Amino acid sequence: MAKDSSQDEADNLPNSGDAPTRIIDSSQPEQSEGIDAPTRIIDSAGQSSSSANNAESEEPPTRVMDPADSAAKKAVSPHSSSRSSTSSRNSTSFDSIDNARFVPGEIVAERYRIVGLLGKGGMGEVYRADDLKLGQAVALKFLPDHLTTDGAALARFHREVRIARQVSHQNVCRVYDIGEVEGRHFLSMEFIKGEELSSLLRRIGRLPSDKATEISRQLCAGLSAAHNRGVLHRDLKPANVMIDENGNVRLTDFGIAGLLDEGSSGEISGTPAYMSPEQLAGKELTLKSDIYSLGLVIYEIYTGKKVFDAPTLPQLLSLRNSDSTPTSPSLLVQNLDPLVERAILRCIEKDPEKRPASALEVAASLPGGDPLAAALAAGETPSPEMVAAAPRQGFLKPAVAVSLLAGILVATAVVVLLSEKTQLHRRVPLERSPELLQERARTIVTKLGYTEPFSDSTYGLTYDYPTLTYAETTNTAVLGQLATSRPATMLFWYRQSPDYLIPRTRLAVRASSSDPPATVSGMATVFLDPKGRLVEFLAVPPRKEEASKPTTTPNWSVLFEEAGFKQEDFTSKPSEWVPPVYSDARAAWEGKLSNELPIPIRIEAASYAGKPVLFKIIGPWNWRGQLRQPQSDSSLGKLIVLALLAITLAFFIIGVLLGRRNLRDGSGDRRGGARLAVYIFVALMIAWAFRARHLGAEDELNLLQLGIQFALLPTVLLWLFYLALEPYVRRWWPHRMVSWSRLLAGDFRDPLIGRDILIGAALGMTIMVVNNLWILTPGWFGHLRAPRPVTLHTLLGLRESVGELFFTGITLIVFLSVTCMFLLLLLHMIFRRRDWLALGAAWLLFTIVSGLSARPLKFSLIYAPVYSALLILAATRFGLLTLTATLFFTTLFSAYPMTMDFSIWYASSTIFALVVAGAVVVFAFYTSLGGQPVFKGQHSKQ
Repeated sequence: MAKDSSQDEADNLPNSGDAPTRIIDSSQPEQSEGIDAPTRIIDSAGQSSSSANNAESEEPPTRVMDPADSAAKKAVSPHSSSRSSTSSRNSTSFDSIDNARFVPGEIVAERYRIVGLLGKGGMGEVYRADDLKLGQAVALKFLPDHLTTDGAALARFHREVRIARQVSHQNVCRVYDIGEVEGRHFLSMEFIKGEELSSLLRRIGRLPSDKATEISRQLCAGLSAAHNRGVLHRDLKPANVMIDENGNVRLTDFGIAGLLDEGSSGEISGTPAYMSPEQLAGKELTLKSDIYSLGLVIYEIYTGKKVFDAPTLPQLLSLRNSDSTPTSPSLLVQNLDPLVERAILRCIEKDPEKRPASALEVAASLPGGDPLAAALAAGETPSPEMVAAAPRQGFLKPAVAVSLLAGILVATAVVVLLSEKTQLHRRVPLERSPELLQERARTIVTKLGYTEPFSDSTYGLTYDYPTLTYAETTNTAVLGQLATSRPATMLFWYRQSPDYLIPRTRLAVRASSSDPPATVSGMATVFLDPKGRLVEFLAVPPRKEEASKPTTTPNWSVLFEEAGFKQEDFTSKPSEWVPPVYSDARAAWEGKLSNELPIPIRIEAASYAGKPVLFKIIGPWNWRGQLRQPQSDSSLGKLIVLALLAITLAFFIIGVLLGRRNLRDGSGDRRGGARLAVYIFVALMIAWAFRARHLGAEDELNLLQLGIQFALLPTVLLWLFYLALEPYVRRWWPHRMVSWSRLLAGDFRDPLIGRDILIGAALGMTIMVVNNLWILTPGWFGHLRAPRPVTLHTLLGLRESVGELFFTGITLIVFLSVTCMFLLLLLHMIFRRRDWLALGAAWLLFTIVSGLSARPLKFSLIYAPVYSALLILAATRFGLLTLTATLFFTTLFSAYPMTMDFSIWYASSTIFALVVAGAVVVFAFYTSLGGQPVFKGQHSKQ
């Protein structure tokens, strides 16, 4: 290095005595030759000259150089032309050269040819030399003779090499190796031809603002590189900062550096004028201690003045220990950018918690430029803190915010108005509430002879998807008769049991129509259409057969009446169905569904001991002797299903393995991932609490254990996927994580968060309009399509609606957003970072998946590309938070029933969805303005 770093390091070396702590002021002339002494450069002829004299009269342009190229360009040929000996003897370093142990031209360790002495101090001598093996200039630092036998000094010497070698960055002086010659230890390091920042500031005073910003950013980058390797510099000051011949910053001298995980030894070492308060007090040091010193250096760069300056060490310590407030930089420099002053004052806060979280966050707070882009250009991965602190204010102009808000409101009105034609529950009038249908089902069970008391009951709604498929593909006339519920595309089910209905599925939050299975004597299940007509009945007979059981045939006409049929309209046939429960009598009939739809149907029934145990209406949609729609026998269909399953499984395995690896090596955002996991776990527990059936105090503990298991698995899976995704997105697309990182950090009032949520809401409602047109367009051309089903849990009341919001609207949507971004990441890797190919492949994949899932195909080819493009736009242009908001609004208006009749029994679910959407939009609109007045005549409060 072209500076006498040995002088400062010598002063910072602890005494060999037993004093537990000490403070060394390397600025005092009695202790060293002065930290601000001009750098001496010795050419190959042995002449010394001040680097201050070699500096350009004008600031050289700064350029980023590859470290290898930089080292090669700094190599000095041993045959460089020499200057006159007279000039050499007039140099102020003449005495140091005469007293040097090695003379120019001498070969050391059979590898290094000495060029000249660069500096000499208490820590030893520093020479410039030529590495004959690699053909480049290096600096060699030798320990002085009296320290060669000092174990503590040798340990510190080895420690400096060990720590400094961990840091490799274009703004950090590189340390190569350690060696020994004739019992004297030395280290080899990068030779930097330039000038100390302290010398430069003494020559010219403060730097011009643009150059000061450039130098400060590079200094932040170098310090960040050290911190990323877990290294604390602990002696950051202008004398330890070099400005090389290209005008670039090089951080030097890790002589008293430490590791973050080593803690504090109680030693107070460093330069008092640049120490943090906790360093002066001998307290535990963190990277924020270096941030404090960084602020002092930046202060000096912009103002040309030291924050703390005194003629003697006692006076300096007295000044540091006082409660005096440093002079504001703006009082020293006129027209100083307020961002600069704010950044400096944040760095030199006495409370470490109030300082910036990282050096790159300091760079982000300086005016101009894009620190994220700078970090990417330097080959670095921005830290999560830097991403969160990226200087993207995100303010929306009032006109833009109002336009987005108006667009969202218009799209919402369109979606609600079109729900009469696009949502299935509006085409199948739900005349009776679930409570009324429950009473109707209990009446049927009692009428059929099951009068024994029951311990538990439950109910729900379901879709008959085989009937919907039959209506779309085979008999479209059914779509015109949806209002009659013949055949029923929506069904109400009711179950009662002498035992508690606890689902067998471990993670199920409540019993369903088939879980637990009908195995307990006395269980009864009833399926009704929306008008309350019987569609299916199943009861479990006693396990033990009674000797005096009735042998009479049941009155089948009661079942026909409850189903809305007349028995005389059907023809008796032999029974073909095997009942799922034991029976002693079976019967079957065939007839027509209705006069409007003369579809042939079959009714199967069975009884035991004179009481019905089975009643089932069977249509062409499940005509093949099965209770469920048969699976497709198409080889192509099976192949597609297997391929999708294989891709999905591989996708999840890759995500879990990547997340596990990033967790182990510490590259993932553990803090952000932990916060996300906590949020998701809490959301799932809230969803479980609202949706689960709480059976009583004695069973609540077991139920709670099931709830924790229900929440834990998705939380861990999402956590691993986030850890798999986040480091790479932060590495390649950090701007897509800024608002998301700020949201996880709890900065809910940040304008960028409001902006991205508002844009996501606009894109989500645009997608909803596209989806509604997608449903309606085929009908305009004579191709009828079934309306879109909503999530039936949301029709069961406000409690289920709240649970669905936290389960689907929050947990599932976040998971889908993360997996969608993870898919884009994998495509980015597969196509070797060619974004246009990766985005094209993602658009094609989304289009195929969404297009093949809808009929008819020719209309899907129109709307599926638009739908896919909007999703990709949200993810790539605005980022993860916007994508999440887009999917949230799409799901909210797809899952919840919409209606204009607020007197209907499920209107509470509609109101709940609209209130939630409105609250999110209002919050996003208000936050995105950042306090700006909406109208010109309005003034915000000061």
